[in-house]
Amino acid sequence: MDEQIEKLVNHSGGAGRYQIIILIIGFFVWNSLSLIQTSLPIIERMPKVFYINETTDLTYEICGHNYTVVKKYDYSWITDMGIECDKAKVGYIGTFFYSGMTVGNFCFSIINKYLMHKQIIIIFTFTYVVFLFLTTVINNFYFRLVCLLLVGISQGLANPSTLTIVSESVSSKWRSLFASLINVGYSTCPIMYTYIYVGLGKWKYIFWMQNIIATICGVLYIIILKNSARTFFTKNKPEEGIEVLRKIAKFNGKLNEFEEALNNNDFDSLLKNEENEENKETVKEEKNQLGYSALFKYRSVRYKFIIFSVMWMFMTFLTNAIVINTKKMKGDFYINIISLFIVEILAGVLCGFIINIPSFGRKKSLITFYIGVTVGFGLYILFDKLNVGSVASLIAMGIIRFSCTGVFTSYYIYYMESYPTPIRALGFGLNQTLGNLAGSISPIIIEFFNEIILYISFAVFVIINIILTFFVPETVGKPMLETIEEIEQEKLIEGRESENRILSRGTLASKDEVLNEDEKENKKDNV
Repeated sequence: MDEQIEKLVNHSGGAGRYQIIILIIGFFVWNSLSLIQTSLPIIERMPKVFYINETTDLTYEICGHNYTVVKKYDYSWITDMGIECDKAKVGYIGTFFYSGMTVGNFCFSIINKYLMHKQIIIIFTFTYVVFLFLTTVINNFYFRLVCLLLVGISQGLANPSTLTIVSESVSSKWRSLFASLINVGYSTCPIMYTYIYVGLGKWKYIFWMQNIIATICGVLYIIILKNSARTFFTKNKPEEGIEVLRKIAKFNGKLNEFEEALNNNDFDSLLKNEENEENKETVKEEKNQLGYSALFKYRSVRYKFIIFSVMWMFMTFLTNAIVINTKKMKGDFYINIISLFIVEILAGVLCGFIINIPSFGRKKSLITFYIGVTVGFGLYILFDKLNVGSVASLIAMGIIRFSCTGVFTSYYIYYMESYPTPIRALGFGLNQTLGNLAGSISPIIIEFFNEIILYISFAVFVIINIILTFFVPETVGKPMLETIEEIEQEKLIEGRESENRILSRGTLASKDEVLNEDEKENKKDNV
C-alpha cells in the first residue's frame, strides 16, 4: 500500500509546482509562528546601567544596589514592564510560551482525529495572529503571559501540521530537503528582525509585521492548499485521496500522466473500496484500536515512541536553554544572535542533503550531529575557563547550534518516516509534547543555575541520545509507512494475532480473510 501511494504521488508531480508553492508558504508560516520563540533573547534583553563609575549591562548581582538606567530598551519586555531584577518573572516569559507549545503539541496528537491538517493550520494560524496582537494592546504582565500561553498553543498545533502536510505531499526523494527548508524558517526570523527591533525601537511593530505575514499565508493556504491524500487512503476513503492527487496533478501539469497511471491494473487493490457492512465494522474497529494505546500495545511502535520521546526531551531542553542563554554570551549581543542563526540556516539547508545520502542516512547523520554538539560544549567550556575571548566562544557556540539544527532537521524527517500514517500525527505530536514539557522549564533553570553545570549536563544528555540512536531502524530511501508493521518474529499481543494482522495489512483486508488464514495455519499445526 505504501509503495503504491508513493507511485501515485510521483505520477501527480512528486515535487512539482504545487509542492514548491506550499513549501514557500509553509516556510513563511513557520517563520511567522516562530517569532516569540526566536525573539526570547531579545525581548529579555537586560538594560545598560551606570554603576560604580562605569556603564555595563545590568546583572542580577547589581540588582538591589544603587544604579542608574542609561538606556531603556523599548523593544525589551524586561524594561518595558520593569521586571529586570525579578528572576522568576523573567523566567516566566519563556516558560509560559513553551508550556503553551507543550499543550499545543498534545492537542495536535488528539485533534487530528477530528480535523484534517489543512483545517488545523488555517484555524490556529489565525488564532496565533489574534493573541499575538492582544499582547501589544493590553499592557499587563500577567495578561501577556496568558496570551503567550495561547500563542504557544497555536504554534504547537499549526507548525507540526504544516510540516506534516508538506512532507506527505512530496515524494520521498525530496522529503528531507523540503522539511529542512521549512525548518529554516525558524532561523531566518531573528535575522530578519534583530536589528529592526533596535531600529524601530518598539517590539510591538515587529509583532504587527509578523501578524500581517501570517494572515497572508493563512489566506493563501485557504486558496491553494489541499488536504493530504495519504490521510484519506488510511481512512479507507480512496475516492477522496484520488481526487486530491488528481487536483495536484492538474496543478502540476501532470494530469494525463496521472490518469494513465490510474488505468494501470497495479493500483486496483489500492483503489478498491468495499462498502459492505462487514468491512465498515472492520474499519471502525481498527480506528478504535489506533488510539494512544497503539503507541504502547504494538512492540514495533512502542520502543520507537519511548526512544524518540527521550531523545526529543533532552534536545528540546538543551536547545531552548541555549537559544535563551544567547543573551549572556560575551561580545556584541546582536552580532552573536545574527551569526548563530545564519549558522542555523546553513545547517538547515546542508543537513537536508546530508541525511538523504543513502550511505549516511538518518542514523549516522544523527550520531554525527550529536558528536558535534558534544565537541562544541567541550570547546565552549574550555574557552570560558581559559577566558580566550568572545570570538572563540562564538565559534564553539556555532558548532553547537549547527549540530542542534542538524539533529532537529533529522528528527522532523526521521520521526514521521518511522510512524505509519494512521498514528503519525499521534506519535509525532506526543513526542513534541514530551519534548516541550522538558523544554518549558529551561527558561527558569537558566536564570538560577550555574552555566558550566548546565553545559556539562547537556553533554551528558547528548551522549545518552547517541546510545539510543543505535536502537532505532534506518528509514532513508524508504516510502512512508501507511500501516502498522508487524515484525514477523514477534508476537505483538499474545492471543490476538488476527487483530494484529488486520492492522499490519491495512484496511483492505477483511476480518474473514484473516480468520481464514488463522484456520489454515491451525490445520497445518495439527497436521
